[in-house]
Amino acid sequence: MRQKTVMSEQRTDSATYCSTTVQSQDEDRWLACGYASGAKQRALFALYAFQIELRRIPGAVSEPALGEIRLQWWREAFEEIRSGKPVRAHPVVEEIAETGLASESYAALIDGAIDAAAYPLYGEGFADIEALEQWLMSADGAIDAMGVKILGGDQELADVAKKAGSGFALAREGRGLAPNLAEQVADRARAIAVNTRQLLAKASADVTPALLHLALTKLYAARAGKAFPIRKRLKMFSAMALGRF
Repeated sequence: MRQKTVMSEQRTDSATYCSTTVQSQDEDRWLACGYASGAKQRALFALYAFQIELRRIPGAVSEPALGEIRLQWWREAFEEIRSGKPVRAHPVVEEIAETGLASESYAALIDGAIDAAAYPLYGEGFADIEALEQWLMSADGAIDAMGVKILGGDQELADVAKKAGSGFALAREGRGLAPNLAEQVADRARAIAVNTRQLLAKASADVTPALLHLALTKLYAARAGKAFPIRKRLKMFSAMALGRF
């Protein structure tokens, strides 16, 4: 009985770690998760915490090879879960295992996101806006596509979310990622938002929490990526209640 209690406490702690990490590092997605519930919400927190772990790697290592080692660590963590091996003692890995994110059905998106996370290690930058957009689709868009699938959305909506996710990342972070493309970021982000908004608005209420942060794309584009704490809450509520993306 004691062992069951300890396991329950560990799971609670890992869930809290993931939600707290997302709250502190990605408030937009954290707010969106507030519209999901139960196991689905927990899975989204685990997914976004994993994304944050990948983002941290370039700034935490002194050379690309060390970053590649950390990325391989994550690949192996997923593989071990899928093969039934003991789960690594890391709160995000524990939540990945607990919430089913290591499922083979998500493997292509997860592997793509991990592979994309290697690019910033080498500091090569982006030659044009198309290259930046394509990278963001693999890095950020893949996470948004997976969020759609977690909440029961179909492949068509997941594909739209992947595209829209690149636009959101462009608007919010594109200037910092590619200062040489700063003048093009806002226009491309707005174009993506316009092209995807109607399809996003068709999502069911059950799936919409995985998409709500995407409703902020045009606002971030207009504000050069700067935050707008109150307005974004109102915008996300409107998107949830009325489907206004």
